[in-house]
Amino acid sequence: MDNIKLLDYSILNKEQALDPAYMFIEKDRDLPKYVEKTKKIKNILIAIKEVSNKKSSTEVIATLFADLKENLKDFSQFSEFSCFINACDSSLNYATMNEELLKKITAYYLQKRDLNEFVPSEWIQALIDKTSSRKKGQVGEVKLINILKKSGYCYTENYLEFIKAKKSVACFRNDFTLKNIKKNLKISIGKDTQSKKLDLCIKKGKEIYFLEAKHVNNEGGEQNKQVLELIKIIQEKNANNHYHYVSFLDGLYFDLLFKSIISVPKKKSGENKLLKQQKDIRKALKNNRNNYFVNTAGFKKLFG
Repeated sequence: MDNIKLLDYSILNKEQALDPAYMFIEKDRDLPKYVEKTKKIKNILIAIKEVSNKKSSTEVIATLFADLKENLKDFSQFSEFSCFINACDSSLNYATMNEELLKKITAYYLQKRDLNEFVPSEWIQALIDKTSSRKKGQVGEVKLINILKKSGYCYTENYLEFIKAKKSVACFRNDFTLKNIKKNLKISIGKDTQSKKLDLCIKKGKEIYFLEAKHVNNEGGEQNKQVLELIKIIQEKNANNHYHYVSFLDGLYFDLLFKSIISVPKKKSGENKLLKQQKDIRKALKNNRNNYFVNTAGFKKLFG
């Protein structure tokens, strides 16, 4: 199956609406620690509010603020007070380093927010869920490596083991820096990707594939930038026919990108962004028959 047919195969075999590889639906294992720390912070703030309304000694207030500062360390980032620090255009780290700033923010908090002793764990879990996208750093790599392992590929961090194996995969780190790869495999990566760290290096018999992976589930400026990076990868040329550049895109954006041309209207200002990206991908693949643009189904087909 050539690269154009493989692209069409990917388009026909759509992405899952919910991909388990990118889902974090179990309760956070440290949830009890976050709840307990939030309770401590609330109790300290209640104490500060009470003593501030009395003629208490400065030593008592100083002790309470020292206690507050100490408790604003591990497992405190999902407390209401920590979130309020962000609302004050500051950060948890900076506020704990500046005592006067911490006192001012505390004063605003006691004035502008209601205090109670209740700490619903589901609220804290909701805040943790909201930050789940930060956990997706190398999830795409892990997903693809697991798919390859099921097809008999061995994972290695050693270059010699990678080369000796019939089917192998490695991440671009340790022995697999671009500098080492260019030196050992005698490849020439163009100026647009010269300093770029790709994700996976895959060997299948005599063929070696250099892969960049992106997971995109919605539209936007940053998402558009990621797709443009993938297009640049498959525009790369190489004299060795056994070397291939692969752009992997999963998530719902892949399906959106390759909707029928008829269903993609043109903007008044010019050609639709999605249509232009689609044309650029097909053009790059036609000009570089050794390169591939695939989704999950296409990846499985290519390396099965």
